Amino acid sequence: MTTTRPVRAPVVVHDSPSAVSVGMFWAARIFLKPVYRFWPLGERGMRALRFLETAFSRLPFPSAVQHGAAELGGVEVHTYRPLRPAPDAVTDTHVLFLHGGAFIFCGPATHRHVCSRLAETLGVPVYSVRYRQLPEAGVGTSVFDACTAYRALAERIGGAGRIVVAGDSAGGFLAAKICELAERDGLPRPAAFVGYSPQLSLDADRHDPELLKHDAYQPLSAVRRAKARWLRGDIELRGSRTPIDAPVTAFPPTFLTVAERELLEPDILAFTERLYQGGVPVETHRWRRQVHAFPVLDRLLPESREAIAATGRFLRTVLG
Repeated sequence: MTTTRPVRAPVVVHDSPSAVSVGMFWAARIFLKPVYRFWPLGERGMRALRFLETAFSRLPFPSAVQHGAAELGGVEVHTYRPLRPAPDAVTDTHVLFLHGGAFIFCGPATHRHVCSRLAETLGVPVYSVRYRQLPEAGVGTSVFDACTAYRALAERIGGAGRIVVAGDSAGGFLAAKICELAERDGLPRPAAFVGYSPQLSLDADRHDPELLKHDAYQPLSAVRRAKARWLRGDIELRGSRTPIDAPVTAFPPTFLTVAERELLEPDILAFTERLYQGGVPVETHRWRRQVHAFPVLDRLLPESREAIAATGRFLRTVLG
């Protein structure tokens, strides 16, 4: 069943999880959460996490899209274009996607299915950014790469095109920073912002620990250990540690998803309220018994496919 949550800013609540999503929730809580809690985050431990990107890079690409590689301002991107034109495609629009992974791991390969699904659903090209991460580079460098790719894409498509910035988890932080810094630098504002369990602050651990301990697989202790390393590196973080505190005028129409009682839920709901009160079109969906950033799981969960479909409906409404 899907209902609208009775709060000041309307939040669409999905409170009937599928059996497979409930199973995944408990599997993540029982098996994955302890791994995250004790995984070493020294340089060797962070480098070891790259096996995920390497493993996923060996898997076949989805057949519904044309894939390729390119550069935007010297930043590597993987591209996804639908093979068949969608009758309801969002015209003159491009998606710049920033993957999650705590600014440490994952990459375009781990997120190729969600990017392919977005390209197919929207009928538009999607650019998945390979930004620099820890241990070689801190969050300041990740933000620099994301903004560089955005600026280059804006210059490439010119005034006739529109850019949707999208990301999950840490990638949602980068997408929000693009919105914040585009306004500060006088660049065209993104046409829309899509965040799947977006990390909207580098200080998400500041909330009551009792509220934060229910996340399916993100232990608060692991988040704090990663946080201690985020600001290392040669490029300083520009702007706010909490981009959602930027002026609301920096943010375009926004679509968000969040798992009930996940660690990032307080910031996502607060951001929803702030945008709503500021007159920015915002649509937030809250799913019960889901794991963090579940839309990127694509074919594994019916709720993932539902979230991408809802993304498409929202973007067609606000972009025309």
